[in-house]
Amino acid sequence: MTASKILILHYRDTSKYPPIINLIDYIENQTIKFQYISGSRMAMQARFLNSLSYFSFLIRTFFSLLFTKNSIVYYESISATPVAIYFFLFPHSRRKLFIHYHEYFSIEEYRRQSFYERLGRKLEGMLFERASWISHTNEDRLALFQKDFPSISKKTFSTMPNYPPSSWIESNRKVESKGKVFKLLHIGALSKESLYLESLLGYFGDDKRFDIDFYSHRFSDEVRDLIERYNNCNICGSIPYQDIPSLKGKYDVGLVLYNGSSLNFTYNAPNKIFEYLALGLDVWCSDKLLTAKEYERQDCYPKMLMVDYENLPAFDIEKALDKTGLSYSPSPYVCEPVYEKLVQKIMD
Repeated sequence: MTASKILILHYRDTSKYPPIINLIDYIENQTIKFQYISGSRMAMQARFLNSLSYFSFLIRTFFSLLFTKNSIVYYESISATPVAIYFFLFPHSRRKLFIHYHEYFSIEEYRRQSFYERLGRKLEGMLFERASWISHTNEDRLALFQKDFPSISKKTFSTMPNYPPSSWIESNRKVESKGKVFKLLHIGALSKESLYLESLLGYFGDDKRFDIDFYSHRFSDEVRDLIERYNNCNICGSIPYQDIPSLKGKYDVGLVLYNGSSLNFTYNAPNKIFEYLALGLDVWCSDKLLTAKEYERQDCYPKMLMVDYENLPAFDIEKALDKTGLSYSPSPYVCEPVYEKLVQKIMD
């Protein structure tokens, strides 16, 4: 593939968004020249620091747009403002524009977002007709977006699911003997409001058949106290995305506990599903995530099971853990073919 130049704009903290990490790694491995601009990590709750960070992002991006001819890939409405200003000033520019959204928020939900998100959403309306590509993580979210903006040509739409790199894939996974203590894993933010955390702990807490480890960078004192109440539950602190493969072979089941409290969650197949599968772990995913059901698998392992966390006594745990007669099938969900599609579109 010949060298090209791509400008990637992603205002939010890169370390908290695995898909952008994987895209950058993919582009680097293809030896394609690119420039990446993100917001400053000094952005905090303080309004002044947030404003300073965003102003810096806007200026750096705008000057890059002035002095390069790169194709543009921006993530989320919050990154759109400098791009909209550029095309307003240079309406005859022929540079390609690609837009991707990590999340789906309805028109009503956008009205409750931060000022900079609302500003970006208001301005990016002028960009939709220019875009060569507009994508969401799955077809369900894309359909909701299309309903919000029916004038956009369907030819512009695509999907970019959040899969991990192929290097993560567990090449082989042996079934452990019965009678062991099964180790359950949760990676991600912890909350009593958006997760079935209390339900999980109430059922599995202090059950000697299970150990549960929580890796998280964000949780309240209340949540920490709740988890530490149980002898078989541990908070292990945060784990960098690139270090997740180091957990291979240490766990049996990965937990996805979202309770589907919004359209964004209901129509979601979280990246953790595919990361757990890549590590060779079974996945127990909340059945309130309707999009995730498309990835259910029970005829091989690692399994991907939909679980009603509101009624765990009805969950057949022994059947869920049993792999008798099943063969190992590595996860087919890897990011390279996904990003190849985007990059090829940019290069055309």
